[in-house]
Amino acid sequence: MSEIIWIIDEVTGSLLAEGLAAEEASALSDDLLPAGREFGCAHPLTVLPPPTVPNEDCSQVPRLRVAGYYHHSLIEGPGRRSSLLVVGCTIGCRGCWTSWLHPEDVGVSAPVDRLADALLDPAYERDGVSILGGEPMQQPEGLLALVQALRARGCTHILVYSGYTYERLQRMAEREPAIGSLLDDINVLIDGPYIEKLATAAGPWTGSGNQRVLVFEAGVPRPWQET
Repeated sequence: MSEIIWIIDEVTGSLLAEGLAAEEASALSDDLLPAGREFGCAHPLTVLPPPTVPNEDCSQVPRLRVAGYYHHSLIEGPGRRSSLLVVGCTIGCRGCWTSWLHPEDVGVSAPVDRLADALLDPAYERDGVSILGGEPMQQPEGLLALVQALRARGCTHILVYSGYTYERLQRMAEREPAIGSLLDDINVLIDGPYIEKLATAAGPWTGSGNQRVLVFEAGVPRPWQET
């Protein structure tokens, strides 16, 4: 059996595990745990539906197509996070754990103001917001509008996952200015495609060993270092 990391969430009382294959989890659950569901990482099981309003009420407001969100994530960035699942991805990494988010027609198109309110719900503790997918950078205008809405509501730490490298995103920004604005306004970028054969070399918050955790200071990225 490979190394297993057990996480006990002191706030919710949940028991989370990383490093279990599906058959190993099944064997343990028979004796120790309630019935479980297979996930690529130990994020909370409860995914909340996106907030929506009738199209006719906000047809001109910025939107982002998403599948849902959740609170109390302990593995998608520093501290406790509220996380958003953005849909649509054409990268198609082999072995991706979130392939169900790849089609562009899943989920719903939600107003970014409603998303920001939901992610910053005061009923939940958080140290920041994480945005993942899918591929968030394939909806740059909506993503930028969401980041701006989060900032306007006082969110001080925003982390974005992308299957593109930072260098590729810089080149893309020449055609999509919203991507450049995003890179200027987020705190952390976790970049690079998921490479299945490098999964065992994954570091904190990453899925495979090639992915980097880049912290932005004055618009300049630097590798994250644990303190």
